[in-house]
Formats: sequence, C-alpha cells, structure tokens
Amino acid sequence: MSTASPTSAPAGAAQDLQPWEVARASLGYIRDIVRITRGDRHFLDALIFTVALDANMTPVTRDRSLLAAYGGAEVSTPDELRRPVSINAVATSLRLPLETVRRRFLNMSRDGLCMIGQQGVIIPRAAVTSAVYLAEQRARFDRTRGFYQAMQAGGALPDRAAREASPATGEPLVRAANWAVSEYALRICGELVALTGNVVSSIVLLDLVLANIDQLPPSALPDWGRDPERFGRPVRIGALAGPLRVSGETIRRHLLTLETLGFCRRRSGGLVAVAPDSGRPQLMRIVETNRTNSARLFTRLGQLGVLDGWDAAIA
Repeated sequence: MSTASPTSAPAGAAQDLQPWEVARASLGYIRDIVRITRGDRHFLDALIFTVALDANMTPVTRDRSLLAAYGGAEVSTPDELRRPVSINAVATSLRLPLETVRRRFLNMSRDGLCMIGQQGVIIPRAAVTSAVYLAEQRARFDRTRGFYQAMQAGGALPDRAAREASPATGEPLVRAANWAVSEYALRICGELVALTGNVVSSIVLLDLVLANIDQLPPSALPDWGRDPERFGRPVRIGALAGPLRVSGETIRRHLLTLETLGFCRRRSGGLVAVAPDSGRPQLMRIVETNRTNSARLFTRLGQLGVLDGWDAAIA
C-alpha cells in the first residue's frame, strides 16, 4: 500500500526519504492513539465514545475563553455546556448500522459512560474525569509530544520562529490538546473507513501496513512505496491478532475482505498490504489530506501553547 506518489525521486536520494519517514511516523502515531483510546474496550466502543465526545465539545473548542477554562488536565466542561449528538449522526460518521451504535450506547449508558436523552447523547463529565480516563488522556498527550518531535526532526514542521505566537500558560492544556488529537485521529480514521467500508477492516489494514514496514530501514521505504508486495515484510495472522487483541478468526475474516478489495495479498511467509490501481487516487488524496490535517493539528497545539511548552522542556 503506497503512502506517497509513485513518481517521487529515485530511491536513495536524500529528498526522497523525508516524506516516507514522515508517512511512517504518522501511521504509527494514529495506530498508537487508537490503541491508547481503546484501552480495555472494543474498538467500536472506543470510536463511538470518541465521536460523541468530539461532537459534545464543539461549543467549547470554538470558544477560546472556554478552552482556557476547561482545557486543563483536571478541570472538565460541565454537562450543561456539552452539545448532544444524535445516535444517527455518530452511526453515519463511522459508517456503522444505526442499531449497532444504539446498542453500544445503551451498554455504555448502563456503565455510566454516556447519557441518552431526547436531544441526543452526552458523554458526561464523570466519564472523562475518572482515573482511567485521565491516564489515557495523559498517554495521548505524551504520545503526541513524541510525534511532534519526530516530525520536527524529520524537517516536516516549520521553524519555531515562523510559528504563530501563542499565549503564555501555566498548567499545560492537556485536555484541550486531546480534543485536537481526537479531531485529527477521527479525520484520518474517517478517510480509512471510506477506503475499506468497515471500521475494523481499516484498523486491521493500518496494522498490516505498519507490520510490513516497521522494521524497514529508511532507505528501503521508497522501494516499498513503488512495490509494496515485493519490499514489504510479510506478517502472519497471529502476529496481527496479538497486538489488536482480537481472535485469529476475526483477523482472518477482515483480511479476506481486504484481499477481496485488493488491499492485501498472500506471500510466502505471510501477508502484505498493497494498493490496487483503482484505489490509488483515493490513497493519494488521503496522503494530501493527512498533510493538511497534520498541519492543522500542530497549528491548534501551537495556539494552545502546548508546543512552546514541549520546546522549552528540551531546550
């Protein structure tokens, strides 16, 4: 599965490596954010929860004064400021059956993770101030710092001098930073779901791509982009099932779907992700969209003063 234009410069050229290293860093970041957000839950529960929370927080994320008031690690937005979201809107955004989402929301409501009313669903303050949630929130914040440093080292971010000045803050706005991260991750997940038509298949494809390229040296990434079937390192079903914490049969079923769609092929030693000719235009759009979305993420984090805090910590 190629993640950049097949017409890039010849392999080995220094300017050819940076886009590929950035692409690998981006894919690894999305994988890790999904895993952190999932915790001990099913993939679908974690994504449904995140989509609803993202919609609930819209009035806050669009108001700088509310961001400053409720964006810290410990303080959380009162329930009355959260905007309800319809079950149908969540189902549509994830391309899931309405009844599947309704059933999962009902289960979450019994666990106190959401409130279902006439106007829609709200993720209450109590659900995002628990010790478990706060630990996940901090883990996403720390992983984003690692992603920022990797992108900066790869020359994929503007110099600090060119960055928009951000207000001085005391305590890092960890919660507000997480809202920016969720928005970024949901945009990318939405692109992947549109590609495969299924949430879990998209996550399996993401893990398959990374398993194929994680151990490749940077110099080999352009070759992989031109011919992923030849240069990708095959992976067995069991190696995917473990990290994804699903059964081998579930992985096998989704890999069969990906194979039918042309995104996966079997080789001696396992499976490799590939890019069907029909899917290449959409993949190229995803690559370009990711560049835009990454820039938006770091712009948001810069406006929150988060990037200045990270830079100061390593200065």
